[in-house]
Amino acid sequence: MLAEVAAKQRRRAGAMAQSIDFRREMLARTMLFGALEDGQLDSLIQLSTTRQLKPREELCHKGDEGTQLFLIQSGRLKVVTTSVEGSDLTFTVMGPGEVVGELALLGAGIRTATISALERCDLLVIERRDFLQLLRENSEVSIQLLQILARRVARLSETMEDSQFLNLPARLAKKLLALGRAYGKEEAEGVRIQLKLSQSELADLVATTRESVNKQIKTWRDEGVLSMESGRIILHRTEALEDAAEANR
Repeated sequence: MLAEVAAKQRRRAGAMAQSIDFRREMLARTMLFGALEDGQLDSLIQLSTTRQLKPREELCHKGDEGTQLFLIQSGRLKVVTTSVEGSDLTFTVMGPGEVVGELALLGAGIRTATISALERCDLLVIERRDFLQLLRENSEVSIQLLQILARRVARLSETMEDSQFLNLPARLAKKLLALGRAYGKEEAEGVRIQLKLSQSELADLVATTRESVNKQIKTWRDEGVLSMESGRIILHRTEALEDAAEANR
C-alpha cells in the first residue's frame, strides 16, 4: 500500500515538473514574454494558474469585469463583438502562444469583446496585479506589449477596410489564405486548414451572411478550388484564391 502511494506521488511530481517545463517553454516562445530570463519565467509560472475550456465554451463576455490575462497553450479562441442590434462581428481567431485579455487589464477593467473556444483549449492565467508588476519591472515586456497592441490595431483597421472596399469573393479568399498560412497543413491534395469553423463563423470573419458564404464556397467547390472534409476546408488551388483576393483592388 505504501509503495502504491509513493509511486502515485512520484508520478504526480513528474507530471508537475513536466507541466512547469512546458509552461516555461511556452512562455519563452511568446513574443510578449520571450525576453524574460529563466528565473523571471519561473517566478511568473509560480504566480500563474491554468484553465481549460471545452469547445464552444465562453471564456468571458463583452462588458464583464476583466482582471486576468490569458496565454493560449493549446487550442483556438475566437474574439467577437456584438452590436446593440445583436449583430456579431468576429475580430479574429487566436491560437497557441498568443495572449488575450490585456486590454481590460490596461484600461477600464471591462472586457471589450466576447471570447469563446472553437475547440478544447488550455490556458495559462495571470492575475492583473502580477501582470502590472511585471510591466513595471521589465521595460522589454512593456515594449513587446505595445508592439502586440499596435499589430492588433493594424489588423482591425485592415479588416474594416476590407469590409468596405473588397467584395465578398475577395474578402473570403483573403481570409481563407490567411487561415491556411496560420493553421494550414500541407498535404498531397492541398492545404488542409486545421481549424473547424462553421459557415456561420466563417461568415462572421468576413462580415457577411452564412448564406452568402455557403454560395461562394459551393462555387469554389464546383470549380475544384477547395473542398470540405469532416468540417475542415482543404485548399486545392491557392493561386485561384490569390487571384480572387486581388480581383477588385
